[in-house]
Amino acid sequence: MTESRSIGIMADSHGMPETITGAVGLFRREDCRLIYHLGDICDSGYPETVESCVSILKANNVTAIKGNNDHAVSINNSELNFSVISKNTTDYLSALPLVAEYDEALFTHSLPFAEKLGLSCMIRGMGMDEAALFFKELPGKILFRGHGHSPEIISKESGGIAVRSILPGENTELAGRLPCIITCGSLAAGYCMIWKPGDKCVKCYLI
Repeated sequence: MTESRSIGIMADSHGMPETITGAVGLFRREDCRLIYHLGDICDSGYPETVESCVSILKANNVTAIKGNNDHAVSINNSELNFSVISKNTTDYLSALPLVAEYDEALFTHSLPFAEKLGLSCMIRGMGMDEAALFFKELPGKILFRGHGHSPEIISKESGGIAVRSILPGENTELAGRLPCIITCGSLAAGYCMIWKPGDKCVKCYLI
């Protein structure tokens, strides 16, 4: 792993291609060599923007995770007669993984327990029980997730589990805080993050 590598992370763009373009532009300016989108790329209520959203991700080599809206679009395309969505795009959304991994990090839409929960891992919330299970089963890992629309970090502190909001412009130190769970926030509301593994920190942006 390149110590200075920066990694751009976004989620929950909900069919807004202009916000994806804005985040990608920020990540490129900050020299992010890898970019992840943590699901709900598109929105089942706005089929007319699905092609644009997916095209931007493909053009910029963004690694994407499947969100519940992406799943809904892919399985309902024929039934709902989304004539504006091509088969190639439907196939792309269908093939997206539920979880991806890079170095010490896992990336998912909501919960990482795909083998146990199947597709429901995309919509189950991150409560204290789920956080405790993650800390127990995956010590030493960082979980980056979407689904929750407000940026926050969940970590083990003073023998318990602490939840703290992450503010735009804030550098959050990760050294000594693993395992932890980071919700990157909704790109539809302007939130995204840049993770610097070498510096052991993550920074929240509002674009």
